[in-house]
Amino acid sequence: MLIIIGELLNSSRRSVEEAFLNKNADYLLELAVEQEKAGCSYLDLNASTLFDGEPGLLTWIIPSLQEKVSIPLSIDSTNPVALEAGLKVHRGRALLNSIPGKQKEMEEIIPLIRDYRPQVIVSCLDDGGFPETPERTVAIAERILNRLFSQTSVVQDDIFLDLLARPLAVTPGAGRQFLETLLLVRKELPGFKTVAGLSNVSYGLPRRRVVNLTFLTNLIGHGLSAVIADPLHPDFKATVIVSEFLNNRPGARERFLAWARSEQKED
Repeated sequence: MLIIIGELLNSSRRSVEEAFLNKNADYLLELAVEQEKAGCSYLDLNASTLFDGEPGLLTWIIPSLQEKVSIPLSIDSTNPVALEAGLKVHRGRALLNSIPGKQKEMEEIIPLIRDYRPQVIVSCLDDGGFPETPERTVAIAERILNRLFSQTSVVQDDIFLDLLARPLAVTPGAGRQFLETLLLVRKELPGFKTVAGLSNVSYGLPRRRVVNLTFLTNLIGHGLSAVIADPLHPDFKATVIVSEFLNNRPGARERFLAWARSEQKED
């Protein structure tokens, strides 16, 4: 079954940024509860547009969120200080989003992984920039994994590999390359969970939601494990359920029939 990481608690969205700035916890809590009800396994939490205020805001909101939802938070930041602030107050194991293969970032983040033992999203990116081929992505992933396994206590099941969906508006072949990379990673690194930031692919395009959901059907067909996405889109749940059924994923037939009966609709 596809693992869904809700993306809506992100300060790049104006309403969320305003809620952070105004300390409007009720809005953020409501958004968290709605995403959990929509079937998310994790909630991504990002306050990075608040810059110096980011650590304090994460410290403020995480305990309140965990009083309202039972699923872990994915603490999403490029700032090690903010990551540590969030990990310190998170009850239970958080998901750390993310650790890239850039030397400086790895040196700052690996100690946090050792100390707080979160699950981890590995961003397949290094100091050379975005990988231009599937083979390069695999090589970066292997190098990061080797370092994680040698320097921390994480195990394979703790890790998601982010294969870096890129905007079609900038790189027209990005969708096809992601799918080819996904297939190669599943072959060369079997058993590792894979994740995509769904909305990245449509950035800068019109009809973004249609693009996102169409890409999602392809991702499910190619065996993606997890997606960071908006679970509240009215067609999101249907797209996941039907795509999993079409691809004969375990339990998908039963989930499809239960959903179809609950909808009480016929084409």
